[in-house]
Amino acid sequence: MAGSPGNPFARQLGTRRLSGIRQSMTPLELLMGMGFPKHRVEKALASTGHQDIQLASDWLLNHMEDPLLDKDIAREYVLYACAVGSLGEDMDNYWNSTLAKCGRNGAHSLLPHITLCSFFTCPDSKVEVLCQAVQKASELNASNLPDKIDLELFSSQNFIGLFVQDKQSSILRKLTNEFAEAAEKMTGCKVEPHRKELHVTLAYQFAANAFTQLDKMAKQIDLKAAARWELRLYSRDPRAAKSEVARVLYPHNPRVDDELELIVEDFIYVTNTDVTMNSDGWYQGTSHMTGCTGMFPGNYTEKAPESDTWTVHRIIPLTKTVSSHGPIQLDNKVASPVKMAGADEQQSGKYNSLAGALEHNPSNHSYENLFRLKKEAGILPAMVPNSKPPAASSSKPRRIVIIRHAERVDVTFGEQWLQYSFDNKGVYHRRNLNMPKKVPNRPGGKKDFKKDSPITEMGRYQCQLTGEGIVEAGLNITQVYSSPALRCVQTADAILAGMKAPDSLKIQVEPCVFEWLAWCKGIFPKWLSVAELAAFGLKVDQSYVEFLKTSRLDLKESSDAYFKRCNLLGKHILEKNPDDGDVLIVGHASSLDGLSRPLQGLSSRPTKEFCKLVQSVPYCGSVAVQEYKEFGIWDLIAPPFPTLTHSPNSRFDWRSMQT
Repeated sequence: MAGSPGNPFARQLGTRRLSGIRQSMTPLELLMGMGFPKHRVEKALASTGHQDIQLASDWLLNHMEDPLLDKDIAREYVLYACAVGSLGEDMDNYWNSTLAKCGRNGAHSLLPHITLCSFFTCPDSKVEVLCQAVQKASELNASNLPDKIDLELFSSQNFIGLFVQDKQSSILRKLTNEFAEAAEKMTGCKVEPHRKELHVTLAYQFAANAFTQLDKMAKQIDLKAAARWELRLYSRDPRAAKSEVARVLYPHNPRVDDELELIVEDFIYVTNTDVTMNSDGWYQGTSHMTGCTGMFPGNYTEKAPESDTWTVHRIIPLTKTVSSHGPIQLDNKVASPVKMAGADEQQSGKYNSLAGALEHNPSNHSYENLFRLKKEAGILPAMVPNSKPPAASSSKPRRIVIIRHAERVDVTFGEQWLQYSFDNKGVYHRRNLNMPKKVPNRPGGKKDFKKDSPITEMGRYQCQLTGEGIVEAGLNITQVYSSPALRCVQTADAILAGMKAPDSLKIQVEPCVFEWLAWCKGIFPKWLSVAELAAFGLKVDQSYVEFLKTSRLDLKESSDAYFKRCNLLGKHILEKNPDDGDVLIVGHASSLDGLSRPLQGLSSRPTKEFCKLVQSVPYCGSVAVQEYKEFGIWDLIAPPFPTLTHSPNSRFDWRSMQT
């Protein structure tokens, strides 16, 4: 029926979906326009941090059999202060090192943090207002926020932690009290501020023989290291509060009705009773990804921190960025982490509530706030190494736009698309209207597509819309770089088509743009050569000389080495293109963070945070960095063109009409 042009319901549904694309509609209206009940939509948006319509839609589809889907059970919220930068990395390293060397203790259940209030509940319909309450409390205390938070190590035979000094503790308590007042007034939620001394717990509930090692490692944390503290509003599924959390390591397909399907990287909530009473290695648990409950083999999982399942709703800078020597210079800016994530192969359609993160509000973006704090702190251009005095200029500032590739065939149709679309003679047949109209001939035949997928026809349309948006935004793209992956080159080519770019603007295929090599799983993709790409009709520059040869890429590359690779590429692009003109880089989900951070002078993001961040990047997701010549820096800005959002469209089987 949905595909019948003569059916009035189909026309009505199609009209509703088209109208849902309008940016004037709220996510709630868009999802309700797709047929989801209001209370379910509110639950989905709350569970995914009001981050993305696609994530919320996928959450709804994944939780169709969740027994709590229609229950009026609110999520639980908490306000934390968390450190980022060198101090934050030291705390993370302590967390990981003590787990490896001393075994798990009570502190390993959560990320390093300062607790500002107890957990409280908030109706799903009022979560966005709750976020406004956090923002309001922060703004009321903006003039009183500390330059830094001083910590003092305390160590005993049963507890090790870092305690906040009285002056900063008073400021944090005042902010929390005002948040509690605002939350009650605006949402009716009862927030109980933390009454004990404010501190970061490093270790507790540990074996007596582990104390010496834990204490020694705690003393190695540099409490004067560069740090910026952030105010973070988290939420959790209420089932997490009464459970231990296990991360799925291996897939498991149920063989009987009472077994639970295990999906790699999902989390399982296991009640303490089930853990202690079990004797045969099988446990009853509830999937974080689906809400379904069943029995599963315990040896297919590992214990995980509960906070890995949380959603972050709001992040607000809490301190100005400082070090032990005063304000940090602009070339040593401290990172702001935190959306959660995965590899380029994992599109936004594979729901993971860890991906909840900042709302799309450019004025609240942590990078932009950091840049604003730098200027407000009085860091003049003369203090910035190698900076030039401000000079009046009538030209527009240069911008670099980094875009993820468009929808890929293998993720949309699964790896079986190769068997489905190629006959025994290796001839390609288009089996679905969203499959490519044609694919290039490859030396290795269809198997070469396994690690180097093309984009779909919808992907091409995504690119064309993006290209049109670039033109409408007035960007002056003079250079285009692309990863050698086929999906990226095709994306760049289709964007140029949407821009109606001149023939002289060609794609420079650069191996250095390729994603973090850890996700190749030890095997390089067999990319098409530039000549083969050109023969397929893609607008590539055959005269371009690669900055980094493929032979120099290291399959054992660490995440830190990946960021260093991106840093070298960024410097190369700036040196090669010193004049006015904007640059477009088409890469992978990892490219947005990997390329933008070094340009801003930020250090490498910790591996765990980086992996979690990447999964939240949708197809054709983009970031932009802009040059501020008067300060001698580049900084993250809101993308000059609108984001791209559309609803999912599942496969329709006409045979269902025969029943």
